[in-house]
Amino acid sequence: MQSEIEYKTIDSINEELLREAAILHIDGLSYRSFITLFGVKFITEIYKDALRNNIAFFVFALDNNKVFGYVMGCTDTRQLFKSVFKKFPKYIAIMLPKIIMSPRLIIKLFETLFYVDKENTTVNSELVVIVTNANYRSKGIGAGLVNNLDKEFLKRGINQYKVTVHDEMVRSNKFYINLGMKLSTSFKMYGVKFNLYVNSIGS
Repeated sequence: MQSEIEYKTIDSINEELLREAAILHIDGLSYRSFITLFGVKFITEIYKDALRNNIAFFVFALDNNKVFGYVMGCTDTRQLFKSVFKKFPKYIAIMLPKIIMSPRLIIKLFETLFYVDKENTTVNSELVVIVTNANYRSKGIGAGLVNNLDKEFLKRGINQYKVTVHDEMVRSNKFYINLGMKLSTSFKMYGVKFNLYVNSIGS
Protein backbone atom coordinates (compact mmCIF):
# COMPACT_ATOMS: atom_id res chain seq x y z
CA MET A 1 0.00 0.00 0.00
CA GLN A 2 2.86 2.40 0.80
CA SER A 3 4.25 2.18 -2.74
CA GLU A 4 0.98 3.49 -4.18
CA ILE A 5 1.06 6.69 -2.13
CA GLU A 6 1.93 9.95 -3.88
CA TYR A 7 2.84 13.01 -1.84
CA LYS A 8 1.61 16.30 -3.29
CA THR A 9 2.23 19.79 -1.92
CA ILE A 10 -0.18 22.64 -2.56
CA ASP A 11 0.13 26.29 -1.56
CA SER A 12 -2.84 27.60 -3.55
CA ILE A 13 -6.54 26.85 -3.25
CA ASN A 14 -7.71 23.50 -4.57
CA GLU A 15 -11.38 23.26 -3.58
CA GLU A 16 -11.66 19.50 -4.01
CA LEU A 17 -8.53 18.60 -2.03
CA LEU A 18 -9.30 21.05 0.78
CA ARG A 19 -12.83 19.74 1.16
CA GLU A 20 -11.54 16.16 1.33
CA ALA A 21 -8.99 17.30 3.90
CA ALA A 22 -11.72 18.92 6.03
CA ILE A 23 -13.80 15.75 5.90
CA LEU A 24 -10.78 13.68 6.93
CA HIS A 25 -10.06 16.18 9.71
CA ILE A 26 -13.53 15.63 11.14
CA ASP A 27 -13.47 11.86 10.67
CA GLY A 28 -10.04 11.45 12.20
CA LEU A 29 -9.81 14.13 14.88
CA SER A 30 -13.31 14.82 16.19
CA TYR A 31 -12.51 12.91 19.39
CA ARG A 32 -9.97 15.59 20.40
CA SER A 33 -10.61 18.68 18.27
CA PHE A 34 -13.61 20.78 19.25
CA ILE A 35 -13.50 22.87 16.04
CA THR A 36 -14.75 19.81 14.17
CA LEU A 37 -18.13 20.57 15.75
CA PHE A 38 -18.48 23.49 13.35
CA GLY A 39 -18.39 21.27 10.29
CA VAL A 40 -16.68 20.88 6.94
CA LYS A 41 -17.39 24.41 5.68
CA PHE A 42 -15.84 26.03 8.75
CA ILE A 43 -12.61 24.04 8.47
CA THR A 44 -12.44 24.45 4.70
CA GLU A 45 -12.76 28.24 5.01
CA ILE A 46 -9.92 28.37 7.54
CA TYR A 47 -7.73 26.38 5.16
CA LYS A 48 -8.64 28.61 2.21
CA ASP A 49 -7.96 31.85 4.09
CA ALA A 50 -4.59 30.52 5.27
CA LEU A 51 -3.65 29.84 1.66
CA ARG A 52 -5.00 33.18 0.43
CA ASN A 53 -2.74 34.93 2.95
CA ASN A 54 0.31 32.88 1.93
CA ILE A 55 0.94 31.66 5.47
CA ALA A 56 0.25 27.95 4.98
CA PHE A 57 0.77 24.96 2.73
CA PHE A 58 -0.49 21.39 2.66
CA VAL A 59 1.12 18.07 1.88
CA PHE A 60 -1.36 15.42 0.79
CA ALA A 61 -0.92 11.66 0.76
CA LEU A 62 -2.84 10.52 -2.31
CA ASP A 63 -3.81 7.08 -3.54
CA ASN A 64 -5.38 7.21 -7.02
CA ASN A 65 -5.98 10.95 -6.42
CA LYS A 66 -7.99 10.28 -3.25
CA VAL A 67 -6.82 11.91 0.00
CA PHE A 68 -5.74 9.37 2.60
CA GLY A 69 -3.72 11.74 4.75
CA TYR A 70 -2.43 15.28 4.92
CA VAL A 71 -0.43 17.71 7.01
CA MET A 72 -0.84 21.47 7.23
CA GLY A 73 2.21 23.63 7.80
CA CYS A 74 1.94 27.28 8.83
CA THR A 75 4.79 29.76 8.61
CA ASP A 76 3.41 31.94 11.41
CA THR A 77 0.55 30.77 13.64
CA ARG A 78 -0.20 34.25 14.94
CA GLN A 79 -0.82 35.39 11.38
CA LEU A 80 -3.14 32.43 10.90
CA PHE A 81 -5.36 33.55 13.75
CA LYS A 82 -5.21 37.16 12.56
CA SER A 83 -6.57 35.96 9.22
CA VAL A 84 -9.50 34.37 11.08
CA PHE A 85 -10.17 37.60 13.02
CA LYS A 86 -10.26 39.59 9.79
CA LYS A 87 -13.06 37.36 8.50
CA PHE A 88 -14.75 36.87 11.87
CA PRO A 89 -18.28 37.76 10.65
CA LYS A 90 -18.02 34.98 8.08
CA TYR A 91 -16.88 32.46 10.69
CA ILE A 92 -19.37 33.47 13.36
CA ALA A 93 -22.19 32.99 10.84
CA ILE A 94 -21.04 29.40 10.32
CA MET A 95 -20.54 28.76 14.05
CA LEU A 96 -23.69 30.45 15.35
CA PRO A 97 -26.08 27.45 15.27
CA LYS A 98 -23.67 25.38 17.37
CA ILE A 99 -22.91 28.26 19.75
CA ILE A 100 -26.62 28.87 20.35
CA MET A 101 -26.99 25.22 21.32
CA SER A 102 -23.85 25.27 23.49
CA PRO A 103 -22.72 28.80 24.54
CA ARG A 104 -19.73 27.38 26.43
CA LEU A 105 -18.10 26.76 23.06
CA ILE A 106 -17.26 30.48 23.03
CA ILE A 107 -14.79 29.90 25.88
CA LYS A 108 -13.04 27.12 23.99
CA LEU A 109 -13.03 29.21 20.85
CA PHE A 110 -11.18 32.09 22.50
CA GLU A 111 -8.78 29.68 24.24
CA THR A 112 -7.94 28.31 20.81
CA LEU A 113 -7.48 31.73 19.21
CA PHE A 114 -5.07 32.82 21.94
CA TYR A 115 -3.30 29.57 22.80
CA VAL A 116 -0.03 30.80 21.25
CA ASP A 117 0.28 33.19 24.20
CA LYS A 118 0.51 30.16 26.51
CA GLU A 119 3.23 28.35 24.58
CA ASN A 120 6.22 30.35 25.84
CA THR A 121 8.25 29.80 22.68
CA THR A 122 9.87 32.02 20.06
CA VAL A 123 9.16 29.48 17.30
CA ASN A 124 6.42 30.83 15.05
CA SER A 125 6.10 28.14 12.37
CA GLU A 126 3.92 25.17 13.17
CA LEU A 127 2.67 21.79 12.12
CA VAL A 128 -0.96 22.73 12.64
CA VAL A 129 -2.73 19.46 11.86
CA ILE A 130 -1.82 16.00 10.64
CA VAL A 131 -4.23 13.15 10.05
CA THR A 132 -4.33 9.92 8.10
CA ASN A 133 -7.20 7.67 7.12
CA ALA A 134 -7.70 4.98 9.77
CA ASN A 135 -7.06 2.22 7.21
CA TYR A 136 -3.68 3.76 6.32
CA ARG A 137 -2.23 4.16 9.81
CA SER A 138 0.92 2.39 10.98
CA LYS A 139 2.11 2.18 7.36
CA GLY A 140 4.59 5.06 7.42
CA ILE A 141 2.21 7.60 5.92
CA GLY A 142 2.49 9.99 8.86
CA ALA A 143 6.30 9.89 8.75
CA GLY A 144 6.16 10.44 4.98
CA LEU A 145 3.95 13.49 5.45
CA VAL A 146 6.29 14.98 8.06
CA ASN A 147 9.32 14.29 5.87
CA ASN A 148 7.72 16.24 3.03
CA LEU A 149 6.60 18.95 5.46
CA ASP A 150 10.24 19.37 6.53
CA LYS A 151 11.33 19.80 2.92
CA GLU A 152 8.69 22.45 2.30
CA PHE A 153 9.63 24.40 5.43
CA LEU A 154 13.29 24.34 4.38
CA LYS A 155 12.35 25.66 0.93
CA ARG A 156 10.82 28.62 2.74
CA GLY A 157 13.96 29.23 4.78
CA ILE A 158 12.46 27.81 7.98
CA ASN A 159 14.60 25.40 9.99
CA GLN A 160 12.47 25.08 13.13
CA TYR A 161 8.79 24.50 13.73
CA LYS A 162 6.56 23.48 16.61
CA VAL A 163 3.65 21.12 17.17
CA THR A 164 1.30 20.81 20.14
CA VAL A 165 -0.25 17.55 21.27
CA HIS A 166 -2.51 16.45 24.12
CA ASP A 167 -0.37 14.93 26.90
CA GLU A 168 -2.67 11.90 27.21
CA MET A 169 -2.30 10.99 23.54
CA VAL A 170 0.55 8.59 24.20
CA ARG A 171 0.80 7.33 20.62
CA SER A 172 0.98 10.84 19.15
CA ASN A 173 3.60 11.97 21.66
CA LYS A 174 5.70 8.90 20.86
CA PHE A 175 5.29 9.58 17.11
CA TYR A 176 6.83 13.05 17.40
CA ILE A 177 9.61 11.88 19.74
CA ASN A 178 10.51 9.05 17.35
CA LEU A 179 10.81 11.63 14.55
CA GLY A 180 13.43 13.46 16.60
CA MET A 181 11.31 16.30 17.93
CA LYS A 182 12.22 17.68 21.35
CA LEU A 183 9.78 18.50 24.14
CA SER A 184 10.07 22.25 24.70
CA THR A 185 7.34 23.07 27.20
CA SER A 186 3.87 22.11 28.46
CA PHE A 187 0.81 24.25 29.08
CA LYS A 188 -2.87 23.99 29.99
CA MET A 189 -5.70 24.49 27.51
CA TYR A 190 -9.35 23.44 27.87
CA GLY A 191 -8.35 22.37 31.39
CA VAL A 192 -5.96 19.67 30.17
CA LYS A 193 -2.20 19.42 29.62
CA PHE A 194 -0.67 19.90 26.20
CA ASN A 195 2.94 19.30 25.20
CA LEU A 196 4.82 21.49 22.75
CA TYR A 197 7.54 19.86 20.66
CA VAL A 198 10.07 21.67 18.49
CA ASN A 199 11.58 20.10 15.39
CA SER A 200 14.95 21.45 14.21
CA ILE A 201 15.56 20.52 10.59
CA GLY A 202 18.18 20.95 7.89
CA SER A 203 21.25 20.63 10.10
